[in-house]
Amino acid sequence: MQIFAGVGGAAGGVAGYFGGGFDTARISGIDKITFPGDTKSTLAATLTSARSNLAGMADSGTAGYFGGGYDTSFTSGIDKITFSSDAKSTLAATLTTARYTLAGMADSGVGGYFGGGDSSAGRISGIDKITFPSDSKSTLSATLTSARHSLAGMADSGVL
Repeated sequence: MQIFAGVGGAAGGVAGYFGGGFDTARISGIDKITFPGDTKSTLAATLTSARSNLAGMADSGTAGYFGGGYDTSFTSGIDKITFSSDAKSTLAATLTTARYTLAGMADSGVGGYFGGGDSSAGRISGIDKITFPSDSKSTLSATLTSARHSLAGMADSGVL
């Protein structure tokens, strides 16, 4: 499961979302934690498929994205949650390689990145970029130092 937050002004974020995962089976549900009250609700919208080992990232204040994962095989799909309505859509763009145990991070207002992971062909060093707000995908020529899975991602928003 991954969390990402939408920003709601100077006071900080509005909400964070947990999606997918595994308890006794893979999960398609999405839980929302509303800040600052720390209250939980479950979205009516669900992921396109029940999956685990996916990654999340967000265009703060606008939308969040769940990418990749494992349902009955490695997946390349990307689901988008629009924060204002908590509605789910599935992007036409997909990851270059179907994978799980990848990481996500974003440069809010510019683009988000899904990197690394494991696929049926082995570990991945590639990085895919989703450009905001067009939701178009490109593959960076830059790659991770080594092909790896089970990594983590984070971003510095607003500091150059």
